[in-house]
Amino acid sequence: MSDRATYYGSDREAEDAMAVMARWISRNRKIKVVYHNGTAVDADVEGGVIRIPRMACASGITQEALMLLRGRVYHEAGHIDETVTVPRKDYPKPTPDGRKTPLFEIWNALEDRRMEAVESDKHAGCKVVFDWSTKYFNKEIAKKISSGNLDAPLWEALVAMSFLVEGCSPAWSPSKKAKAYIDAAYSEFSKVKSCQNDRESLELAEKIHKLLKQANEDWKKNEPKQQPQKGQQGQKGEKGEKDEKDDQGDQGEQEKGKQDKGEPQSGGSGDFEDEDEEGEGKDSESKKGKDDKGEKKDGEDGEEDGEGKGGEKKEKEEKGKDGEGSSGGEESDDEEGDDEEGEGSEGEGEEGDGEGEDEEGEGKGDGSLEGAESSEGGEKGAEAGGKGKGKGGNEGDGEKPDGKGESKGDVKPGDAPYEMKDEEAQGGMGEKDDRELEDEVDGVSQEEIANEELSRYFADLDPADTNYLSRRDLDEHIVPSVNDAGKTTYKERREMVSVMVASMTHALEQALRSLARSRKKPYLRHGKLDKRRLVSIAKGLSKEVFYKINSGMDLDVAVAVTIDESGSMGNFVHVQLMALAIGEALNAIRVPFEIIGTTTQYSGGDHRMPLMEGFSRVNPIIYRHYKSFNEKWDVVRSRIVQTSHYNHNIDGEVVEYAAFRLAQRKESRKIVFSLSDGEPCGGHNNDEQMGANLKRVCKRVRKEGIEVYGFGIGTEGPRSLYGNEWFVYLESPSKMGPEFVKKFADVVTGGRFKV
Repeated sequence: MSDRATYYGSDREAEDAMAVMARWISRNRKIKVVYHNGTAVDADVEGGVIRIPRMACASGITQEALMLLRGRVYHEAGHIDETVTVPRKDYPKPTPDGRKTPLFEIWNALEDRRMEAVESDKHAGCKVVFDWSTKYFNKEIAKKISSGNLDAPLWEALVAMSFLVEGCSPAWSPSKKAKAYIDAAYSEFSKVKSCQNDRESLELAEKIHKLLKQANEDWKKNEPKQQPQKGQQGQKGEKGEKDEKDDQGDQGEQEKGKQDKGEPQSGGSGDFEDEDEEGEGKDSESKKGKDDKGEKKDGEDGEEDGEGKGGEKKEKEEKGKDGEGSSGGEESDDEEGDDEEGEGSEGEGEEGDGEGEDEEGEGKGDGSLEGAESSEGGEKGAEAGGKGKGKGGNEGDGEKPDGKGESKGDVKPGDAPYEMKDEEAQGGMGEKDDRELEDEVDGVSQEEIANEELSRYFADLDPADTNYLSRRDLDEHIVPSVNDAGKTTYKERREMVSVMVASMTHALEQALRSLARSRKKPYLRHGKLDKRRLVSIAKGLSKEVFYKINSGMDLDVAVAVTIDESGSMGNFVHVQLMALAIGEALNAIRVPFEIIGTTTQYSGGDHRMPLMEGFSRVNPIIYRHYKSFNEKWDVVRSRIVQTSHYNHNIDGEVVEYAAFRLAQRKESRKIVFSLSDGEPCGGHNNDEQMGANLKRVCKRVRKEGIEVYGFGIGTEGPRSLYGNEWFVYLESPSKMGPEFVKKFADVVTGGRFKV
């Protein structure tokens, strides 16, 4: 619980992804779960088996680690559930030396996207986990790439396209060759979510494989330079200039003048529209304010006829040389210009460094991706239209490798990839690279990243927490029904505690009014002038003639009430009345709350109980949700009369669960009221271990700012477990007196008001 974060937007989402395995997985008969003593999550998709580290069930696991675990488990479960049409014999065959082929990697990337989309539509919590995973792995892969130890263009392109199709801009600048692959294949890759099954995604993979093979051949054929394509800037050397003159012989003296001066010509990736045909004139106004010194702005390369419209341009003093990184246009000049403009460089992890910006620092272009990298001011994005503008920095999902910014995931699925920076533009391809596709897939998988992080996390766990392992995936959540019989019984029980309810409600309302009242603080040397003390001013009797108004405070608190429904709770009716009174009082002052009753599925010694297999608790916990935060008390309050006593109680895990749900709340104060009769017991003959876990959970939860109070009705048992200052004793609801009311009001108000 050390870093509880708000990942879920509703109770249903949180419920659907609460444990390491969600309920939809545990109910799927095609999936078999095996726990092991290692640290990695892996699966046999064909056999329908998921292998989970036993340490994943340790008490106190952080939310990031739990989300990583869920992401891996849900992903593998999704493949078992969805990747079923293509038999194993029809999978793309590996290379003779046992490596996976590019076709298999392409298919795997496509099927991951298709399968996760299907499972997200089925399960709300599953969608939350996959969305979180996309952002997490985007950041982690960017860190790996920025380290400079990875050189696998095909892998890099597949990862980038996977993020783009999820509406998430890659948090790094793809290499030139990877960008060529993206340009060649993304329009097909973006069709993945229209595939109905894994066979269709395999057919799509075969089409993409052909496109990428052709892109690889074109790359090798055009090394060390490449003919610039229509619609994106291409920087050329001496030979490139000659080719450009041949291709654009009818461009007129204007273009010839540029070539004589060594200025770069227009052109670039074929995935982008021609600036001249539609964008001519859109940027002419923004180019009027260029530097008086004649320095060339990168965005001016976007128009072939930019001369005369963008002000005076600085002439390039050096021509590009054949075989250099950019076969003309001089990358060094562009980089120096970037530094002068004060934008972040690629090494700092910021994707946009000002190329193509006008005087206001914005580059606009039809078809460019909002939040994606804006490289050439006024140039157009790829074939998926729409207008957007980039402001130098990438605003896609995930932080940059240096942590200098967060992206916002504003790329729309199916849009074309973002434009490159000038020094990355494909006018020149850089070092000669004759590798085949098979040699460009050895990157790092998300599975490897997750398992590496989990291994590190498990090594850092508190040894005391690793001694308590529980099968939370077996737990069950029930919402009791509302019926007429319950409503009648509720009215009868309500009458039994009407005096107690009135006392608690009156005390809380009195406290609330007092807290909310604004108060005047007079006799100050600074503040507003108190007109009633004008005489003191005139006679010079006092300088303390000012006042301030102290605004009242809101009762900004949320409460979770847990009810022990174990067999030892013979006084369960008294506990029921206590919960009823608390619910009525909190509802009267509009404090959000929920009430949950818990017990176990089996009693001790029941032969149906799962085998222990190294766990501390395998007896499933049954959670009965009598009232959730998002439900109205007046509608569901009759459920409370269904509380009873059943088997055992696992108070430590119940408190941890209630605290987790409170962590999703926006209120500043969060309180757990645990109504119990003593030491936890799971029917496993390890009650001391259960009690020790409850103490650790309370300590950990309170450290996170969530208050935990134990209520003992007719018993002092919970005092030693919750702590003397966190324990409230009540002999019985019928004997509740002023002292209890004062204590209860003091807890709810945080000690800011005494009844």
